[in-house]
Amino acid sequence: MPPDTKPPGTRAAQREATRQRIVAVAVDLLVTRGLAATTTVEVQRTGGFSRGALLHHFPTREAMLGATIRALMERNELAVREAAAALPAELDRVTRAVRVLGASMVRPAFVAELELWAAARTDHQLRDVLRDEEKRARRDLYRVVDDVFGADLVTGDRYPMVASLTVQFLRGLAISDVLRGEGGATERLLEDWASVARAILAGRPLDENGATHE
Repeated sequence: MPPDTKPPGTRAAQREATRQRIVAVAVDLLVTRGLAATTTVEVQRTGGFSRGALLHHFPTREAMLGATIRALMERNELAVREAAAALPAELDRVTRAVRVLGASMVRPAFVAELELWAAARTDHQLRDVLRDEEKRARRDLYRVVDDVFGADLVTGDRYPMVASLTVQFLRGLAISDVLRGEGGATERLLEDWASVARAILAGRPLDENGATHE
């Protein structure tokens, strides 16, 4: 059947499939080679797309990068599920949650997402695109965090503080881990934060050295 006589639904499905392939190639480049290498020209070359097809879906690099946020979030959520499956079930809920999130947030897909946010500091066009995506990504992130901690902890009065601080702590840890690359130090920091989180949730005080009274 000639292309111009295909049913509208078929053409729409093909366009969407092309768009998804473009996003997938952009995400792979972003994760494996970094933001600098993720250009429209490189995505076009790597994926074998025509220039017209790429520009039809993403007229600017910023628009293309904005579309990667959802795919990165999906990869990050999968990483959380994989980390949860790999940990022993007998760990206490807070330690397990912190270790699961910590294991997922040092993976390349999560660091790539942070790289986009950092680049937006000086790229106003990218910032405008990411600002809209960030709202949805933030909801998805905290939904995943809630799932990992579990319903019994999520309902506590102090939980919102723990969830917010855990996300901020792990984001910082993900960045410093890129520079440090010290697995042992990362494990100790995760254990320390789990102790602090347990104390906050239970309403227990910390001493002057940050140790919990358990």
